[in-house]
Amino acid sequence: MGKSILEELRHSNHIYLFIIFAILLSGCAFHTRISSIRDRPQKYQDKKVTISGKVVETLSIPFVQKGMYQMDDGTGKIWVISQKRVPFRGEKVAVKGKVKTGFTISERTFGTVIAEGEE
Repeated sequence: MGKSILEELRHSNHIYLFIIFAILLSGCAFHTRISSIRDRPQKYQDKKVTISGKVVETLSIPFVQKGMYQMDDGTGKIWVISQKRVPFRGEKVAVKGKVKTGFTISERTFGTVIAEGEE
């Protein structure tokens, strides 16, 4: 005999939930934890990552929109080399870029950094 109406509705609800979940998941960008990058920099060296967090410190050159800023995602902090304007301290941002190690500017070594927008 055929399925009852309740069984058919339950089955169709599972399909709808799966479709909604798949749509939501595809729209979410995967963000790497800063602690993961800092704990294993060799794993992430020259790899593209996306991180998000709060800007806690900035270094910029007056009249030039490029500079650096430090982000904190709650798991750790990392410096970002900006190719755009440097965000304000306290601003929440998401950044895509490549992980670089041993970065030095004016005799100051920053260790592991994210080079924003590098392909």
